[in-house]
Amino acid sequence: MAKAGAIDTNGRSVRCVRCETVWFVEGGDPDTLKDSMALEDNKVVLVEVDPDPQPELPLEPSNSIPKTVRIGAHTRLRNKVDAEKLSKRMRVLRLIWAVPVITILGVVSVATLTRQAVVDKHPTAATLYKSVGLTVKTNGLDIQNLKTETLIVDGETFLRVIGDVKNTLSSSQVAPMIQMRLENRSGEPVADWFVDVGEIEAKGSKQIETDYPDPPLDGVELRYRFVED
Repeated sequence: MAKAGAIDTNGRSVRCVRCETVWFVEGGDPDTLKDSMALEDNKVVLVEVDPDPQPELPLEPSNSIPKTVRIGAHTRLRNKVDAEKLSKRMRVLRLIWAVPVITILGVVSVATLTRQAVVDKHPTAATLYKSVGLTVKTNGLDIQNLKTETLIVDGETFLRVIGDVKNTLSSSQVAPMIQMRLENRSGEPVADWFVDVGEIEAKGSKQIETDYPDPPLDGVELRYRFVED
C-alpha cells in the first residue's frame, strides 16, 4: 500500500518491498490509486512462487545410540517366576521319564544276570537270549576249557580235542552228545564227528577227550554244540 500523496497526477514508478518488482502507476484520483496499488500488490503476492523449488531431501539414517529400554521391577519379578515354573516343570518331566527307564533297565539287568536260572526253568528262553547275543548254557550244561592239539601216532595224524562239560544244576543229568565240526576259512564244514559225554553229577563236571584221525588241512576252525540245541 503506497502512502497518501506519494503518487501525483503524473504517475510514477513504484517497487514492491516484498519481491522488488518495479512497475509504473498512472496518476489520478488518490482513492483510485490506492485501490490500484493494493490490487497490484495483492496480485504480486498471490502469484509469488519459488521458480526453482528444491526437493526435500530424505532424512539421513540416524547413527545415534538407541535408548536403553529399562525393565521395571515388576517385569523382572514376573520373568523370574516364569523361569522358576518352567524349570520345575522340566524337572517333573525328567522324573516322569526316568522312572520307567530305570525300571526297564533294572528288569533287563536282572534278566541278564539270572539268565542261566531262567533257562534252566524255561529252556525255551534260551532262543530269546541267544537272539540278543547272550550266552546261555542249554539244560544247565556248559563246555569249558576246550583245547586242541595235533598228534602223530605210528605215522598217522590225529586232531585231539580236550575239555570239560560242567553241570550247573543241583541234580545230576545225562548230557546229550556233542557235535564237533571243522570248518575252512570260508566257514564251510569239512569234517563232523560226535562225542558221547554220559551222566554228570549235580554241580559237577566231566572231562571229555576225542581224537579225529587224518584231519583235513583246510580245517582251521573248530565248532561245537550239543545235539539237542
